[in-house]
Amino acid sequence: MMGTQAGADTSSLEAKLVRFLMRRTRGTNGGDIAATVRHCLAEAVQQLQPRGARPGAGADAVAGSAVRWAREGVALETVLGAYHEGIRQGLEFLADHADARDGSAAELLAGTQLMVRVLELVTVTASAAYLDEHSVVAREHQTAAQTLVSALLSGHGVSALARRTGITVAPAYQVVALAIPPHPDERGPGIGAVSAGRRKLRRVQTALAAPLGSRSLSLLSADGGTVLIPQDAASAFAPSPTMTGEVLEVVGEAAGVPLSAAVICGATSRIPELAGRAHDELDHIRGSGHPPGLYRITDDSDADGCDCAQLPRRPVVDTPNDVRIGRSA
Repeated sequence: MMGTQAGADTSSLEAKLVRFLMRRTRGTNGGDIAATVRHCLAEAVQQLQPRGARPGAGADAVAGSAVRWAREGVALETVLGAYHEGIRQGLEFLADHADARDGSAAELLAGTQLMVRVLELVTVTASAAYLDEHSVVAREHQTAAQTLVSALLSGHGVSALARRTGITVAPAYQVVALAIPPHPDERGPGIGAVSAGRRKLRRVQTALAAPLGSRSLSLLSADGGTVLIPQDAASAFAPSPTMTGEVLEVVGEAAGVPLSAAVICGATSRIPELAGRAHDELDHIRGSGHPPGLYRITDDSDADGCDCAQLPRRPVVDTPNDVRIGRSA
């Protein structure tokens, strides 16, 4: 339990503020964001007031809570909003409890300045700790997703990996073989070309995320690769995302180069076969001089368990994208 420092003036406005924040945390579920925020604010006030004890305790509490919320998926704006609401309540408490004694104005000013310092501490500390942990979580998820897509493409160990990673495996997938040509900035010598390729790949991955959703899986390099888009039972409210000519064009604009893709759809168990076929067809399409764009590959067996639209068996251009885009990498 927190307490004011031994020997401190328990009648000071800062001490009253600490007791106010402590009282608000009693009897409240410790997992509640607002309650945890008030606890952290009380710690921060004690750390920063002139006679403050327990150096660093407030910052440690703020950082620890932010790390936990980042791992639980609580949005950063929710965390900061809760802290700012707690600061507002603290300022209102100070204003309401400043009496008419001599020196009360100076005491109120000192308390307000203290709350501004607390605001700075919690905003900077919570944001830094949250973003650091969020990066770790994102890397863990990316590693898990890449491991799962490798298993899906090989056809081995999918169920065990899905259980371990917590990523749901759909009954069918749209399998996309994607070719990403070099950006003009990649054609120069040295490390600059490698960096340009990496930036291009990051833009592609970012552009794919919004239209295809978080459950889509990809294994890509600067030259291209494979994208797996889950095809669950579609509904009028949440249809399954699909690779379309429009999506490919948007991704190509982000990459700064026109993209080519071959798409085939089928049951999850057929992913190794479908991916091989899609890449073979894509190599043939590009080698034959066909323009960039989306090419769909279908046959009767592809429709089994798959909800994406089917077109004639031979590949056809869905939306050619043969316009060169002069964007710098």
